[in-house]
Amino acid sequence: MTELAESAPEVIIVAYDGSRHAQVALEWAARTAAAEGRAVRAVAVSNAPDTAGHDADHPDEEVPPPLEAAWDAMGVTGTFEQLTGSVESVLLQQSLDAHALVSGTRGRGRAADTFLGSVSHRLARHSSCPLIVVRPPSNPTAARIVAGVDGSPESIAALRFACHRASFTNEPVVALHAWNPGHINVDDDGQLPQRVGQRSKVAEMLVAECIAQVRDEFPHVSIEPDTVPLTPSVALTEASAHASLVVTGSRGRGVVTGLLLGSVSQHLLSHAHCPVAVTR
Repeated sequence: MTELAESAPEVIIVAYDGSRHAQVALEWAARTAAAEGRAVRAVAVSNAPDTAGHDADHPDEEVPPPLEAAWDAMGVTGTFEQLTGSVESVLLQQSLDAHALVSGTRGRGRAADTFLGSVSHRLARHSSCPLIVVRPPSNPTAARIVAGVDGSPESIAALRFACHRASFTNEPVVALHAWNPGHINVDDDGQLPQRVGQRSKVAEMLVAECIAQVRDEFPHVSIEPDTVPLTPSVALTEASAHASLVVTGSRGRGVVTGLLLGSVSQHLLSHAHCPVAVTR
């Protein structure tokens, strides 16, 4: 099916350039669209003048066979657009009326590392909808979604996104809070300092409060609390090895405000072992 219903907020946008990585992203988006009853719009962007005479106001709607096959296999509605301009600018514009923006981890040709590098990071900062960067999971049988939480509104949005997806996939959600214990010296009896136990209890309370904020909205989703004494980037990267999706917010709170798109999310976008969603 290739006609797109007029329900823009329900559309999942896929950055498509015909590469293997883009095809993986397209198939992920098609599966998601099929499960959630959404449509898919594949967008190819050329930053060179369009010698065929097409431009951003007159998109090429001829659907490449791999896209048609993916949509037909999933039974979803899809369209294809060939647009001209800056990849980042075009995709940010597309994100204005989308449910989600999906890309692969790299492209082809001279832009082979575009999505793995600067563009995916800038899209994560500025996209008007969640960005999902798709890579094949290192554990294809993994059946849980990990959401990083720190008590900020952005992390609650990440947890809500994870629970929303889980309501369709029937996977459990792990609400993961990572706290950095710093350098720890045990005492003469081999016991940890009391402050470590206190910080652990505070972390557990924080996760419980985060879960409470979404519990009523998703009563049938299994949400498991988890706290780990590691830096957020290390904790979430390690957790991604046993997840189908890892989700972070667009920024954090306290001393890490803004760093989820500085150190943590950028680290995940490059090093996670499964698809990564950056929400807002």
